Amino acid sequence: MSLNFFQNEIAVQPVTDFGVIDPAQNSTNPIHTTYVDYTNPNSWNTKIISNNRTDVKFNAIDGNVDFYRSWKTVSELQRKCDAMIYTPDTIIFLEIKDWAKGVKNNGKDFTESAIEQLENTIVHFCTAHPHSSFKKKYAYVSNKSQPRFVFSTLNMQQKFKDNTNGYILKVSSEIFL
Repeated sequence: MSLNFFQNEIAVQPVTDFGVIDPAQNSTNPIHTTYVDYTNPNSWNTKIISNNRTDVKFNAIDGNVDFYRSWKTVSELQRKCDAMIYTPDTIIFLEIKDWAKGVKNNGKDFTESAIEQLENTIVHFCTAHPHSSFKKKYAYVSNKSQPRFVFSTLNMQQKFKDNTNGYILKVSSEIFL
């Protein structure tokens, strides 16, 4: 069965900016997949500055697109990123965390965990859509608890770029389209 990362796309309203909310970061939220919000900036995990563009699309990946560790078994789902945002020439994969500084999960800090999820997703995306023609390719780690986190490991960024067919890794809770 072939994966289609575009099957659940929604058009984003032409607004100056909008937010992406990951309900997994808030256990009381009844929605289970990442979604776009236009009205509650204090709830946004990530702010997207879109400058009233009319060609922005959003797609929640986690909860909508499943892929497995091995094609031989469907028993072990791979971890994936939360969403992708795209225009005709730019694609952005987004992983949202809300971890305080120094907190680890399964022995990993938020950047290590997010990078693993982004790499898994991008590798599967490139396999499912080998002829996609995006000129600008990014992967963002967003952490509302640490919005100004400095990430300057050039070796890690180069390794990520090599592992993902040229995607540029960034850490920021604001994304400019």
